[in-house]
Amino acid sequence: MSRYTTLFIDLDDTLFDFRQASRMSFHETYDLLGYERFFESFEHFLQIYEPRNRELWVLYGKGEIDKATLNRLRYSYPLEAVGHPDEELAARFCTEALSRIPHKNVLIPGAIELMEYLHPRYEMFILSNGFQELQSQKMATTGLSKYFKRLILSDEIGINKPNPELFHYALQVSGARKESCIMIGDMFETDIVGAANIGLDQIFVNIAGAKGLTFEPTYEVNNLLQIKDIL
Repeated sequence: MSRYTTLFIDLDDTLFDFRQASRMSFHETYDLLGYERFFESFEHFLQIYEPRNRELWVLYGKGEIDKATLNRLRYSYPLEAVGHPDEELAARFCTEALSRIPHKNVLIPGAIELMEYLHPRYEMFILSNGFQELQSQKMATTGLSKYFKRLILSDEIGINKPNPELFHYALQVSGARKESCIMIGDMFETDIVGAANIGLDQIFVNIAGAKGLTFEPTYEVNNLLQIKDIL
């Protein structure tokens, strides 16, 4: 029998297929706003957007930029990169795309089966760097809300994973002892490193097949249903 009582679970790309939802929403917005005027194709747009987006999320995670700056810079960059800077159009893209993402009912394979298994056995909390206005809607759209006691979001205290303060805050909110908790997530540098830094056990959901990890997580799986063998 598992010694854990409480699970902290990341949402985006651990349970909710954020990558697919984003791609669908971006493509719709690309077409709506006539971005074919500026880019060779939707794939061309993504090739410019995605590397810069990853860089900016790292800065956001470190607290070096705020949410408004993150959104302004990541959506204005593709237009600037092709020589058509337009802050107003970039802001429209941001608004349209972000409004669509949480209404996409797309989950990582095995998510609901795993939730049905875990829910009767554990208290579960979402622990996410995502934005409040999006995460709640994603949970409602996908039917995940009923499985979780509460969402714990970085927005609440203005501190992101992997900062230890967010993990300590999660422990405080849950009222659970650290020894009885485990963190489940797909992002090694935020979910797994952050949890390990305060001595919290972790399950690394390594669906992407990441190599060269800086340390060995408590557990590692390559699909969600393998978690049933651990918990």
